Amino acid sequence: MRVLFDAFWWATGPTANRTVQRELILAWSRLFPDDELILALRKGASTEGVPHKAQIARTSLWPHALANRVELPQLAAASRADCAIAHNYAPRRGISAVFIHDVMFVDHPEWFSRGERAYFWPMLSWARSAAIVATSTHTEAARIHDRGHQLPRPVATGLGVPSALFTEEPRRPAALGEVAGFAMTVGRLNVRKNLERILEAAAFAQCLGPQHPLVVVGGTEHSGVTPEFPPAIRRSMDEGRIVVLGGVGDAELTWLYTHTSLAITLSLDEGFGLPAIEAAAFNAPLVASDIPVFHETVGGYARFVKPNASPQAIAAAFDETWGTAADGEAVRFRYTWDGAVERLRSAIADVC
Repeated sequence: MRVLFDAFWWATGPTANRTVQRELILAWSRLFPDDELILALRKGASTEGVPHKAQIARTSLWPHALANRVELPQLAAASRADCAIAHNYAPRRGISAVFIHDVMFVDHPEWFSRGERAYFWPMLSWARSAAIVATSTHTEAARIHDRGHQLPRPVATGLGVPSALFTEEPRRPAALGEVAGFAMTVGRLNVRKNLERILEAAAFAQCLGPQHPLVVVGGTEHSGVTPEFPPAIRRSMDEGRIVVLGGVGDAELTWLYTHTSLAITLSLDEGFGLPAIEAAAFNAPLVASDIPVFHETVGGYARFVKPNASPQAIAAAFDETWGTAADGEAVRFRYTWDGAVERLRSAIADVC
């Protein structure tokens, strides 16, 4: 099979998009060495890490949506690809599969800026030109099917834990300082991640304090609508109960997952939610939102709590889960990049 891959975010871009693009391509190259891969990289983007047998094509249009819609079909035709695999925005012609990360902007436009809503708007309508629509979970596949009229029924591929978390030598974040233990939450600093409620709950948790802080990992880039922190939360930061690390490298994130006494992900909604399965991969005790997607991905592993519960109720879940024994083997077995690629390629083979 000869496949053209959307690699717009190969070198740089939103962390989740870049991770999924790279991991799918690398796993595909490893599992199916006889397939011919063409990677559509942005003009001037580094080719570092590209599989050695892969061919390189270049796009010059910006933003990502326009490059996919206009240039990918041209590159697919020129390279005589059997199929083009795009992310979020389908090529306007030719045989293609489009991987849609999520369509939360339809249900919850208030979580996104006006510019983001305008940018996301054509995603579902453009997907009608794809032969295959794929996404990460059955939960998100059902939402896309309900919201996207006249679309092919979406294929749920699953995802995996970023491979760098297993290959980098763990390194303690220098900014963490000397602590006896800590909890952690990972994700973009936006309203959807429900960070403000997590921080409110931290003030009531008996397990947290200056020697056992809540560590916040993530930045505001590509974050949509960001939260406003009230004075009480800022006081907790000043007291050392909350430590905001911002973005960290893979080596530091590996160390944090390995040593944390509690991982927290209380998103209001997710298409997949990588931090939840990352926590399971490292057997980190996990408190997760009581929302359908997490029941699909980490059901039987996480301690669930309603994301809009009172800070006191959420704090109680923190205290009950802190330092408890956990075994994420079932989650690790279920979610792998190899499995995602096999499911996606099988769907494409049926069409091509």
